[in-house]
Amino acid sequence: MTARYLPDEWTLPAITPENEAFFRGGRDGELRLQRCAGCATVQHPPSEVCVNCQSMEFEYVPVAPNGTVVSYTIVHHPVHPALRPVVPYNVVVVSVDEHPHVRIVGNVIDVEPSGVEVGLPVTCTWAEVDGDVYLPQWKRSP
Repeated sequence: MTARYLPDEWTLPAITPENEAFFRGGRDGELRLQRCAGCATVQHPPSEVCVNCQSMEFEYVPVAPNGTVVSYTIVHHPVHPALRPVVPYNVVVVSVDEHPHVRIVGNVIDVEPSGVEVGLPVTCTWAEVDGDVYLPQWKRSP
């Protein structure tokens, strides 16, 4: 587990039946993605309906926590007073290596803003928040 990157006051995602396995999978250190029971499409973010076949039956499968930064931004302007102490900070979009079409948003927590770049290999780690929500964060892969 790792420390939370953004301030404690920052809004947490609402936990739903569809995303619970994703946001609570970090408890076990696992990156879990939603897979359609009908056609085996892996999708993220979790949804009530498969984007491929419109099935509503899913399972949640653990995947290797490795990925690559495919897009990022460095935020210099605090859009909320709670963010003022942490600017500049990064927001990245990571393509999961096992399922390259799957993209997960997070932050690279161990790289200065000037070191974040497209192509940076990263590994998922989890920040425990409020005892039962785990936010995916990323560290530079060794």
